[in-house]
Amino acid sequence: MNKYLKRILLLSLSLIIALLVAEGLARLFFDPIDFLKPKTLTDEVLRYKIEPNSAAHDSWGYRNRRVPQSAQIVAVGDSHTYGISATASTSWPSALQRISGKETYNLGLGGYGPAEYLYLIEKNALKLDPDLIIVGFYLGNDLKDSFTAVYSVPMWEDMRKLDISYYYDDQENDKDMNSAGFTDWLSGNSVLYRIISSSFIGDNLRQQRRLSKGEDIPMLNVPENGINTGFTPDRRLKGLDLSNSEVREGLRLTLEFIDKMNQLTHENKINFLVVIIPTKEAVFSEFISESHELADINKLDKVIQNEEVVNKLIQTYFTDHGIPYVDVLEPLRNAAESEQIYPNNFGGHSNKNGYRIIAETINQYLESKPTQ
Repeated sequence: MNKYLKRILLLSLSLIIALLVAEGLARLFFDPIDFLKPKTLTDEVLRYKIEPNSAAHDSWGYRNRRVPQSAQIVAVGDSHTYGISATASTSWPSALQRISGKETYNLGLGGYGPAEYLYLIEKNALKLDPDLIIVGFYLGNDLKDSFTAVYSVPMWEDMRKLDISYYYDDQENDKDMNSAGFTDWLSGNSVLYRIISSSFIGDNLRQQRRLSKGEDIPMLNVPENGINTGFTPDRRLKGLDLSNSEVREGLRLTLEFIDKMNQLTHENKINFLVVIIPTKEAVFSEFISESHELADINKLDKVIQNEEVVNKLIQTYFTDHGIPYVDVLEPLRNAAESEQIYPNNFGGHSNKNGYRIIAETINQYLESKPTQ
């Protein structure tokens, strides 16, 4: 028994040492900010935020190396600005910094919406004395996020017009910040674990888990264009279906919030720009319309049709109210024909190629209309 026990102990010790060495090598070659899952704190206005300095985030709790004394550009937004499905260095704010040569601070976090954008501009962005503030406005859920914030956070109750009671469910958003258990501890402390869980294997497991819960994830396969990716029409309809009173109310609130942002930046003599970020369904809409055997085509068509209406309404409002904006739909559509700009799974966030295209489109706009 002693001989076998010694062998087991020796094997266990060797395994622990091997894992520690592997973790050390992972941290040497991979940036913890790109893999470790940050801790979150509750907040009476934002509802939640990242704990300062958690998982290599900065002292404000955002995906930057540090909080600078000043920044020429501040980007505010949700997970599409934070840079889900890409490293911190390949998010669109980081790509814009490289392309433009202007220091850009990323003030984005998954699950946030226009209410949080306004609050963060006032409480954080203005402190950096920027020349330009850019809001990454995601059509997929920012309308519903506006509704959620106003009807669940007391600070915004004066903006309410519907006589309803509302309970905020953090599962409504695409964020996956709050969970518990051993795997959650590993997510926040082991780069090696996150590399494995964020890999192709991990993505497939998450997709299978969603399918097992009954979620529809139609897959589009167009080999001649190198396209093999999935969609989440049920989730997108929750944020875009204009037959839903909460979405319509969210649209009204969104426009009001963005108008307030524009006024606030104007009062502080800061240039302002809204970047309209489309859903993956809209980017691939032409391919979807040509794929007659695609599952849930009716749901996808409904998402695309509602998004077209919302986008037109928003752009008309922006034009009428003098709110500068750039729509990145067409550049992303054009790129989708020749390069992979989204993961080959259900994920609705761009990869580094998609974020690069967003940054290039923003920079082209800025060069054609230079800030004063």
